Amino acid sequence: MTVAANMPADGVEATVQRWGAQRPDLDVSPMSVIGWLTTASRQIERRLSTVLTDYGLQSWEFDVLATLRTDGEPYEMCPGTIGGHLRVSNSAMTNRINRLEEAGLVERHFSQQNRRIIIIRLSERGIELTDRAMECYLNEGKNALQALTSQEVDQLCGLLRKLSAETGTGSE
Repeated sequence: MTVAANMPADGVEATVQRWGAQRPDLDVSPMSVIGWLTTASRQIERRLSTVLTDYGLQSWEFDVLATLRTDGEPYEMCPGTIGGHLRVSNSAMTNRINRLEEAGLVERHFSQQNRRIIIIRLSERGIELTDRAMECYLNEGKNALQALTSQEVDQLCGLLRKLSAETGTGSE
């Protein structure tokens, strides 16, 4: 199959144009936005994963640690609360907490008010690692967005927030 001279050879726009040529009866316009969102998301996620790997962390580990860290001292929550923030099942949270505990990044404690309730707390090592990783994570995030002005970043955030609310994904 040959690509017309005015069509890009590959990429999102080429795919949109090829679908438009093959199925002129379809409105392929959403493909462009979805394609670019997916492409940008994958590229940024890859960059951020590289940063986390430098700290020996996977994205899911960092998500749990960062969730605990943002709750303020003493940096602790119930597993269900962490899972709710991350939209992760209780069984998945148990597995994640087990692995983080084995790595010495979190500690399990019983609630002082109700000994049946387990509390997950960041260890000192977990706090230090999370803080160091977050600095590099944010720097890399800033680098990933450097092609945009601060006004464009604000505009993009607003548009993505609106899109997320409309598609039912909220603040996930």
